[in-house]
Amino acid sequence: MIKALFLSVLTLLGAQSVFGFALENMAWTLDRTVHIQLSLGPARTLSDGFTSFNKSAEDVLNTWNEHLSHLVLKSVLASPVVPAGNDEENSAAFSNTIFGDTFGSGVLAVTLLSSRNGLTEESDTLFNTAYAWDSYDGPIRPGPQDFHRIALHEFGHMLGLDHPDEAGQTVAAIMNSHVSDLYVLTADDIAGVKSLYENGLAFRDGGNTSVLANISTRGLVGAGDNVLIGGFIIQGTSPVTVVLRAIGFSLTALGLPGALHDPLLTVYDSNNRQIAQNDDWFTSSDGELIGSYHLDPPNSIESALYLTLQPGAYTAILSSFSSANQPAETGVGLFELYDLQLSGQTGRADNISTRGQVLGGDNVLIGGFVIGGAEAKPVVVRAIGPSLADQHVANVLTDPSLDLRDGNGNLVQTNDNWGDGPDAQAIEAEGFAPTRAKESALQGTLNPGNYTVVVSGVNGATGIGLVEVYDMSPL
Repeated sequence: MIKALFLSVLTLLGAQSVFGFALENMAWTLDRTVHIQLSLGPARTLSDGFTSFNKSAEDVLNTWNEHLSHLVLKSVLASPVVPAGNDEENSAAFSNTIFGDTFGSGVLAVTLLSSRNGLTEESDTLFNTAYAWDSYDGPIRPGPQDFHRIALHEFGHMLGLDHPDEAGQTVAAIMNSHVSDLYVLTADDIAGVKSLYENGLAFRDGGNTSVLANISTRGLVGAGDNVLIGGFIIQGTSPVTVVLRAIGFSLTALGLPGALHDPLLTVYDSNNRQIAQNDDWFTSSDGELIGSYHLDPPNSIESALYLTLQPGAYTAILSSFSSANQPAETGVGLFELYDLQLSGQTGRADNISTRGQVLGGDNVLIGGFVIGGAEAKPVVVRAIGPSLADQHVANVLTDPSLDLRDGNGNLVQTNDNWGDGPDAQAIEAEGFAPTRAKESALQGTLNPGNYTVVVSGVNGATGIGLVEVYDMSPL
């Protein structure tokens, strides 16, 4: 994919005064939360009291945040993401090259920006290790360069500001192309970012009602039948608005290896008709709306859909994006459903099931759900394997087991063979008994909060499995 690439530099020259901010020809999707992977070295005491360059950079991001009405900069301290170009992650790091290219003479730092259709897609900032670095306030001192003021400048480029002095304008600004005694944002810098991010959709939250407000499944995404397949039901008599997400590479920042690089999300109705598809969420017409609910994926080429759905059954498929120039890949992906519970909507998203590969280690099938509101909710959780063969699924998990854990990781319940569990009679009476003795099921009344369901194979068994969560409360 061809992307515009811009290189901005901060050089070791004398100070100038400027007037009138200048803009790059790109900006972030409004209401987006931009995650910055900070990889700026271990702890050390800096002259202004910061305990690391990561903490100094975090303070810089928070300084810009004070003036951003419709954008949020979020730092990821000591990120496990290895800085790289064209990975759709936004990194800040010290480096002796610009991803393999040399720094120019006198160049302290560079910010690389890529965009599509005027929307910023990725930003990486590299600080030149040919210079010694510190972090301090006040006029420029001889010796190590001041990381804090230079980061203020470079992160201004990340936001879409350019060098006003190189645009022929004359006013004091941290965004000038030359280091000066300025070490804080000026009125001109602030006016520049306000022109980009002052107006947008109001930030909002979904209704906090007693529903399964968020249901998710993490698993290995392969090809063919080995994609991650999520099914869910919209209950009630009126439409329900949901946000669906397909998360991939940003799982790396959580320390998860082997994440899927470029997920694709496709939704079908009960008649197997495709009703929606998204590849890269930030290019969608609903990107700002999704961001206004704080549900924008961290990585630009992850996927998200804002949908208002009639009652019925739906299937969401998380696969790898592929094209003539980009073959399909494999990796760990995360499918998520958020029930926004908008005012006036009386239905709910319910009964989610996700089919995927159950392997060993981190590649088990992991389901998660959030019980909203203030009341306890009865649920049934199932792990299905052998009976999938009746639907002509190959390589099924012959003996699944499941663990239910709370938000602190504490084991709430566990089950191997559903008929051996204490809730077997009730599960059967309610019509939720699995059709194979080796499949798993449990029932519980759970307090509001976060829960995780882990589906694994008994004695190391592997294969295709299905994790299901059913809301048993009255609609």
